[in-house]
Amino acid sequence: MSRGKAGDDSRVQAPLIMRANLPDKEFFIGKAVPGRPDLTITEYRKSGNNAHVFKARLERTGRDVACKIIPRTNLADGGSTEVWEDEVRKADVLENPVVVKCEGVIEWSVPEASIDCIVLVFPFIEGLSLRETLADKNSGFNVAEIQSCLETLLELLAEMTELGISHGDLHTGNILVERRRFTLRGSPFAFRVTDFGVADMTSGPGPRNDFHQVGAILHEMLRAVDFQIPAAPNDKFIFLQLRDVFIRWLTDDDPTRNAYANQAVLLFEQLRLLPAKFRSSDIGKTEMTSPFDFLSCEQIGDASLLEALYSNRFLGIDVVRARNNMVLTGPRGCGKSTVFKSLSLPHRLKVNGAPPETVQFIGIYYRCDDLYFAFPNYKQPERREAWDIPLHFVTATLLAQLFEDFAEWGEKHFADEFFRTQPAVCARLWSEIGLPPPSQPNAFSFSTLVRVLHKERTKAAERQKFAHSANRGLGYNCGAGVLTKACEALSEAFSFLRERPIYFFVDDYSSPKISADLQRNLNRLLTQRTSFCFFKISTESPVSFEREDIDGKHYPEGREFEMLNLGLDFLKARDDLKLGFVEDVFERRFAKAAEGFPVGFLDELLGSNKGQSQNDHARLIRQSALNQGPKLVLWGKETLSQLCSGDIHYLIGLVRDMVISVGGDAEIQKSTTTPRVPKDVQNREIRTAAGAFLNSLTGIVKHGDRLKRIVEAFGTVAYTHLLYQDSPNQNERESIPKQATRIEPLQEPKLGGDAECMYNELLRYSVFIEDVRGKSRRGHVVARLYLRRLLIPHFNLTFSTRDSIELEPTQIEVLLNDPETFLKAKRLKAVSDNEHPTFDFESA
Repeated sequence: MSRGKAGDDSRVQAPLIMRANLPDKEFFIGKAVPGRPDLTITEYRKSGNNAHVFKARLERTGRDVACKIIPRTNLADGGSTEVWEDEVRKADVLENPVVVKCEGVIEWSVPEASIDCIVLVFPFIEGLSLRETLADKNSGFNVAEIQSCLETLLELLAEMTELGISHGDLHTGNILVERRRFTLRGSPFAFRVTDFGVADMTSGPGPRNDFHQVGAILHEMLRAVDFQIPAAPNDKFIFLQLRDVFIRWLTDDDPTRNAYANQAVLLFEQLRLLPAKFRSSDIGKTEMTSPFDFLSCEQIGDASLLEALYSNRFLGIDVVRARNNMVLTGPRGCGKSTVFKSLSLPHRLKVNGAPPETVQFIGIYYRCDDLYFAFPNYKQPERREAWDIPLHFVTATLLAQLFEDFAEWGEKHFADEFFRTQPAVCARLWSEIGLPPPSQPNAFSFSTLVRVLHKERTKAAERQKFAHSANRGLGYNCGAGVLTKACEALSEAFSFLRERPIYFFVDDYSSPKISADLQRNLNRLLTQRTSFCFFKISTESPVSFEREDIDGKHYPEGREFEMLNLGLDFLKARDDLKLGFVEDVFERRFAKAAEGFPVGFLDELLGSNKGQSQNDHARLIRQSALNQGPKLVLWGKETLSQLCSGDIHYLIGLVRDMVISVGGDAEIQKSTTTPRVPKDVQNREIRTAAGAFLNSLTGIVKHGDRLKRIVEAFGTVAYTHLLYQDSPNQNERESIPKQATRIEPLQEPKLGGDAECMYNELLRYSVFIEDVRGKSRRGHVVARLYLRRLLIPHFNLTFSTRDSIELEPTQIEVLLNDPETFLKAKRLKAVSDNEHPTFDFESA
């Protein structure tokens, strides 16, 4: 099936270019603003991409104000003064005192001096911008100030969300840090937000997601203190929570996985809970208060706990360990990050010291968060010499992590050879990397290489700001072959690496965060094939990974890399393997609960329903719909396993809700029956979770409501087929209701436009799981689409994979473009009255 470019998204804006048409700032000093003889420009303060900023004095009151002067040529699409004023005054409805509101919009035109500008008047705030404050190592900015700033911004976002207002250009240059000279309590810093609407009226990048931008601000603040991870235990705890959890929440738009997506109030509440969470935890050790804590890998800060919760029955683990480049995909919450992190060398060092007999490869883990912040909304520069800037950043990042982790392991287990070989191999590495060694005694050591490579990361991020400016020099940036040459040098130098390849686990390499252009650039590195290093990439879905590079080279699956789709693997795996994995995950969690969970196995909690038959379930659903029998009740550990499309995160949350529904651990302890959670409660919570997932689709920023309507149309059609159509089966005496939970194209659709976009979105959010290995009834190799297992109870279907809804390409296009028309055309109706029976998905 033809697909568009992964990551195509209207949020991606043109790169920011430094303006060259700002007027001479000296012209304005000492002059009165036109039409305002009482307002005189007194002092130049700074310049940005689109404007100069001056300090001015109101003579009649003696009050200082700030004047932002923008050339008309830097304004977007021309327009009237009234339009501009509407934009910059949109913040007037906000009550939050941190907002610096525009007090006036004035035109300043002096044709003979080539001055044609707009003047924005703001209250003058004495202090530096947050960017300037962070650059000052003596500012006293610490973790407490970071938390205070984030609280300020979240409180503002809550009001903005309520009123439907966006800032569109939040960054550390637009946040002013006001020092309080006489404060007796709290922080000496106060934070103010300025430049509302300015991004809309200038011709720079248009509005961007405010939550993403707050995430970028938080990342920048944390980097300012990252050179000295705070020593105080409470500061360290909060620092790690902000870095590993809150940044992810802020920059994640997916409400099907992240309950905090674009939810300022919920984020604020969680931020305020951090001190209490620290006080309730043991210093230096992460404890589980219940088996249902830590639903995501990022929240588990303790390596020993991660190791205890990691299941080695993970489906597909042999493919991950194999000596091949691979792309790992699957629904969010399926454990991609957990597996990558658990196989990495630093994790092994933390939990068991990584004795050589257990280390088959050198695993280096890298999550792409800082790549996103270094190259947001990346667009390929026209300057070819700028193409290697992201490569330089990623090469420096991966090599620094490799050298640091390898040195720790080598010193510990192979000290003699390590220290004997280190100087010579480091000399070769400086040459392969293309950097001159510093003039210092320990230049030929891994520690010095790591220190210099970290500086190179910073340099690359700074160079990117000028990637589109033809007149700016970019310095040295290494090419695509440097990393593999460095790995080869390492492998040749140390005998204990000869049979141990290097695996780079690159996590969350997903568009649109890692843009399509950025992926095509970096694919020159991450798809290289060698015998001594391999690249393992995780991405959210098959459509969030680019399959070509910046030079136009295409990377076909099966030849250049192996694709492991965990959602599809769960569909195809034997029932006993799926159930074994699910049981192992829960048994580990039951055992690690701090207070001791009342049961140790899923059998006790949910019971076993191994005699269930999907054909019997289908007959029961049909009879119940026609008022000829009881409703189907879903229960048991086997049903829980069938619900899984790899997304184990949802199963943990579902079982948690079951336990809460019966009164919590105490009631589970009191129960003397098996299962401890009654069958009717299990059934209710399963169906509720299915409906909640479907409803969460409407929270997706783009196309959410339409995605929901598409899956509802398909689910309704599949339900009517179960009611009114039989599936041929010679081995059954009774007729078997048709149990279709997949779409099977009769031939490959050639989608384009909106239909192609919706198809990709359905895969991106794993509403459907794509099986590219299917064959249609006509013999064509086509991609089948399986409905996500979690949704099956909502539509009163069965977990059988035997049947499908066969569709012509034109019918698929109708489903994607106009689901209501598809529903009317394809749903079956009762033979007796030619009407569809009345039914309620939620209570079925």
